[in-house]
Amino acid sequence: MCIKNYALFFTACLVLLISSQAFMISAKHQVPVINSHLLIDNNQVIQNDFLGVNAVYHGFTYMPDNIMAPLSATEKNREFARVRAMELKIARTWYRPNWACATNLFSDFDWNSMRMQAFYQWLDKMKKLNVKVALQAGWFFPQDTYFGHITPDSTKNVERYAEWVSESLNQMINVRGYSNIKYLMLFTKPLNSHSQKGPEGGFSEPNFYAKVCTEINEKLIKTNLRSAVKLVGPNSGSTDTAAYVGWSVNKLNNVIDIFSWHTYNGQKYNTNPPSEYDGWKQIVDAGKRKVIKTNKPYWIDEYGANQPNENVRRTADYGNYIAQAVAAFTNSGAQTSLLWILFDQKYEGHTTNHDSFYKGIQRWGLTQSPQDSLSGPPKVYPAWYSFAIMSKYLGNYAPTKVYKTTSADSLYVVSTSAGSDLTVMVVNAAHSAKRFDVKFARPVYRPVYRTFNRHVYDPEKIRQYIGIDIIPSDKKFAAIATVFSDQIPARGVSIYTTKK
Repeated sequence: MCIKNYALFFTACLVLLISSQAFMISAKHQVPVINSHLLIDNNQVIQNDFLGVNAVYHGFTYMPDNIMAPLSATEKNREFARVRAMELKIARTWYRPNWACATNLFSDFDWNSMRMQAFYQWLDKMKKLNVKVALQAGWFFPQDTYFGHITPDSTKNVERYAEWVSESLNQMINVRGYSNIKYLMLFTKPLNSHSQKGPEGGFSEPNFYAKVCTEINEKLIKTNLRSAVKLVGPNSGSTDTAAYVGWSVNKLNNVIDIFSWHTYNGQKYNTNPPSEYDGWKQIVDAGKRKVIKTNKPYWIDEYGANQPNENVRRTADYGNYIAQAVAAFTNSGAQTSLLWILFDQKYEGHTTNHDSFYKGIQRWGLTQSPQDSLSGPPKVYPAWYSFAIMSKYLGNYAPTKVYKTTSADSLYVVSTSAGSDLTVMVVNAAHSAKRFDVKFARPVYRPVYRTFNRHVYDPEKIRQYIGIDIIPSDKKFAAIATVFSDQIPARGVSIYTTKK
């Protein structure tokens, strides 16, 4: 073959390669002509008391630290401004005996300790921001029940522990007026992480958990605090079977008000690659089947992803991923879900480990901690923008309903309603743009025609959101009666809401 022919052949191949790449890129953005059909059956309510899209957000903002510089006033205000902007409804926070007990559980309770004072300041802010608090009744089980002692005592420690829980609530709710503390979390993963020192008295760890929870319940009844909070448990996980939920239903149904469990990566903690909508729905349905006979609500109290590694949470696609999770939880009837965690935060101590802890800062949040040693100014990770619009618009401060929906073609739809406010979320799990229409089973124009404001999370347009807290509305859909049509970008999340 002559040089001229080689040149022509090379040119033809290059043109073909460029054309194929252009086709692949355009295919991603090309919107199909045919609509996918999504249905909202607003005659059928699957959850009458939806509490919104919430998160684990620890009350560490004002905590002193003997090594690391505390947050500045500007940094604290920035954190609270984000909470205000997203209209967070519930924050689940860390709380342990060591904040009020100097050396051990039997020390005199010091409700004016440095750490308690710091915690009160955070509670002050939560109350002003209208955020309800889900307070941990300790974290580590059974270790916290014998804090400061080498071995547990299944009688003395349990009685004292229940006293600490009761007096904590008395000090916070009755004495200091934090009436926004509405939930009490009965440890975290109490039956999945086994202590090296089991409880004395012949108890297995599950039965010891039942004993402690029962003692707390009875103590709160005696001190007239039981009606102030709802008890949430067993907070177990992270398995694909909602481990210990069924056991708790049978053993603690007279104690627990709300059943809850964790899920990570869509199924098990080590599922890689993480499952998406169907995996999330599988785990919530597994627990739901165990709880349904009680007629009590259920929560997903932790969720997130860490596979193939922690960097997955820094990607723009993570915003779509957690939206699929929220859609799965909400469409399965969960009363709420709590993302692990809202912000990267500095914990007690200076641990570095495989769970994304670096010198005491856990990097699981949607924004980087100003206390972190990473170079450059603190970052807002892309998924923040997706999560913030879900928090702001899917939930409400008024009683909120969730409607039954029918999804199609890798598009998942969620709909909530509170008073005159109506919100629809569409999540595109496909890697290509989609056209769709949303049809309401019952007209939504009564008493007046509705105008929906659209807020779109597009993973490819993250730079447009830098410097803002909430993605603004970019389009209005006026005079909606029973149906509207739109298109959604690849791996996008769109919120349509009448809420201001």
